[in-house]
Amino acid sequence: MSEPISLKDMKILLVDDTPVNIDVLSKSLMNEGYNIFAAPSGDMALKIVEKIGPDLILLDVMMPGLDGFETCQRLKSNDSTKDIPIIFITARADKNDVVNGFQLGGVDYITKPFNYEEVLRRVETHLKIRKLMMNQKDLNNKLVDLTDELIEGRNHYQVISEKTSDGIFKLDHEKKVISCNSKFSSILGYQEREIVGVPIEKLVNVVAPEIIMPQLTTKRFGERATHNLEVQFCVNDQSPLWNERKFYTLSVDSFGIWNMPNNLLIQKNKDKKFLGTLCFIKKPTNK
Repeated sequence: MSEPISLKDMKILLVDDTPVNIDVLSKSLMNEGYNIFAAPSGDMALKIVEKIGPDLILLDVMMPGLDGFETCQRLKSNDSTKDIPIIFITARADKNDVVNGFQLGGVDYITKPFNYEEVLRRVETHLKIRKLMMNQKDLNNKLVDLTDELIEGRNHYQVISEKTSDGIFKLDHEKKVISCNSKFSSILGYQEREIVGVPIEKLVNVVAPEIIMPQLTTKRFGERATHNLEVQFCVNDQSPLWNERKFYTLSVDSFGIWNMPNNLLIQKNKDKKFLGTLCFIKKPTNK
C-alpha cells in the first residue's frame, strides 16, 4: 500500500474582493493545516504569487479592475506561474463562463454560496495532484542529474582507459569481459569487440585456476585487492602475433567493484551488490 500524501503546510492563495468570503474560506482551509494567503484584487494577487509561489489559487471571477479571467490569463502566460492550478470562484454557473475558465487554464469551479465540504474536497483533490506532479518533477530532475553523472563517469573512464599506458579490462559479476581498452586487446592480437562477452577463463592459461582465478576476479577492494598477480594470457591464434608467441605473461592489479563507495562496504546491514572486477594490466614481463 502506498503511503498517504501529506498536504500539510501547502500554500493556498485566496483572491476575492469581498472580505467576508476571504474570512470564511480562510478559517475552513486553515483548519485543514494549509497555509493561507489572501489578495483583494487581481493586481495584488499577481504580486503575491511571485513572492510566495502558492500551490493552489482560489480565484474569484467577478472583481473590479482586473477580473479573474484576466488574472488567470496573465498567470498562465508567465513561465514561473503557469503551472499553478487555479480554481475559479463564481456566483454564476453560466456555461460560457465555465468554458472560458477552462480554456484559460483553470482546473475547476466553485460556486457561491459555498458548500464547504465540496470546497474542501476539491481543494484536497487538486493539492494532491499538485503534490504528485511536483514529486514527479523532482524525480525526473534527479534522474536527469544521475544520468548526467553516469555519462560523465563513463566519459572519464573512456578517457582514462585510452590515455593510460596500461591495459585495462572490466569483468561483470559472471566473470565475463564487458569492456577493455585497445592496449589490452592489441597485446593479445584481438580487436576490442572480439574480447567483449568472453569469459576471462577463456583468455588465460593457468595450471592452477583454483588459485589464480579468485585473485584475478577478486571481490576485494583497496589494500586487500589483488596486486602484481602474474597471469599468462593466451594470444589470439588467428592473429599474426600467434606465430611469434602463444602466450603473454602480464602483471595484473584487480579491484572489486560494488554498488556503493568502498568506505560504506565495511558497514553492516548494507544492501551491497557485487558488480564485477576492474583489472589493470601492466607492461609485459620478460617471461
